[in-house]
Amino acid sequence: MKRAVIFAAMMLTAGAGAVFADDAAVTEKDFDFEHVSCTGAENEIRVIVTGVKDSVGLITADLFPNKEEGFLRGRGRLKQVKYAAKSPMTKFCIDAPEAGLFAMSTYHDQNANGDFDKTAIGFPAEPWGISNNPKVRFAPPPVEKALFEVSQPTGAHVVINLN
Repeated sequence: MKRAVIFAAMMLTAGAGAVFADDAAVTEKDFDFEHVSCTGAENEIRVIVTGVKDSVGLITADLFPNKEEGFLRGRGRLKQVKYAAKSPMTKFCIDAPEAGLFAMSTYHDQNANGDFDKTAIGFPAEPWGISNNPKVRFAPPPVEKALFEVSQPTGAHVVINLN
């Protein structure tokens, strides 16, 4: 129930007609970047987070398995990474434990306090996003809406738009 309330709040703060950054603005060439996190590992996921308004704080990303149970919850994540936010897009890599289907969530920890801050009434106070950029309507999206494939040896390319 708590998760549903948080996502209803997310939808309301994003607005019913929210405009997301256009994936078309990110090209395949944009994924040719260098970052300390990119090692060329077999299951490397190259991530571009768009809509980063300010180069302050951290972008936090959580990698989840293809399981509904634990999706978007700390106990369900496989891995978490945090990198300095860079406007207008932050780029980094994260390794999946194996090839397969995965989902990812991100948020811009603007004050770098290590928490996804919320308002006094529980609404998100910091920008957030989910892989595949599903529309959020009163409840968290099912994991199926956020899944992307990591294949060997190429890995995956993922664009996440912050709300």
